[in-house]
Amino acid sequence: MKYNLLGNSDLKVSRIGFGCWATSKHGWKDVNLNDAIKTLETSFEYGINFYDTAPIYGFGKSEEILGNTFKSIRKDIIIATKFGLRWNEFGKVTHNLSRDSIMYEIDASLKRLKTDYIDLYQLHWPDYKTDIIEVIDTLKDLKSQKIIRHIGVSNLDINTLEKISPFIVSTQNKYNLLEKDVEKDILPFCKEKNIGFIAYSPLAQGLLSGKIDNTYKFSKNDIRRFNPLFKDKELFNKIENIDKPLINSALKFLLEKKEVSSILISMTKLNHLIENIKIAESI
Repeated sequence: MKYNLLGNSDLKVSRIGFGCWATSKHGWKDVNLNDAIKTLETSFEYGINFYDTAPIYGFGKSEEILGNTFKSIRKDIIIATKFGLRWNEFGKVTHNLSRDSIMYEIDASLKRLKTDYIDLYQLHWPDYKTDIIEVIDTLKDLKSQKIIRHIGVSNLDINTLEKISPFIVSTQNKYNLLEKDVEKDILPFCKEKNIGFIAYSPLAQGLLSGKIDNTYKFSKNDIRRFNPLFKDKELFNKIENIDKPLINSALKFLLEKKEVSSILISMTKLNHLIENIKIAESI
């Protein structure tokens, strides 16, 4: 496994990071929890050291699984989690970046992750209510207390990134062969400012895995029902023009980008983990 420094931080992250959303099962089809946990455990043996999660993934379940799995080797891994999405007892989700909410969330995440510090604490989504500098001030306080080591963000536009670039080490955005919006401004900005770029959805939620075609059926709780890519009738014609094997082309596209520090792949089956590692090692 090859590793990259994440922006101007001291975090040396594996080029393939482990996206832990699907590990919680919530929102994903055909996930066997035992297989998912075994895959998570085994990923470290293959050199992965960067694990990305969020409280909203399974309403805390993803963080709990990650914490339980790696509590004995906590110092050997890099944990990235997020804040900003809260839910109530009915499962209704709201955006909240207030100081009080962040302090509540960090405490809950630390308990679920069975740790006393977070390596990379990331704003998940903007709430368009709280001033971004107020958010940064709260995060700077957490950093000064050594509760978090580094500040990251995700899903922010270029104007907001420009305001806070001196305070963050990374941004996390959607980036794959089918969705390249970040190439317009965010990727060049990260290169200029030495901000780490973490690519999520590198396989477009499975569309670039080579395992999904236009006969794919959504289960009731499948998060991909809301992905506009799956509603594009011409999409599979576009995919046909990509060099095969499809997954090789998708991962190669990102791994060859010097601006990309790490790509996050959700893996719940051991054979998928091994396949992705082999592809990465060949590039």
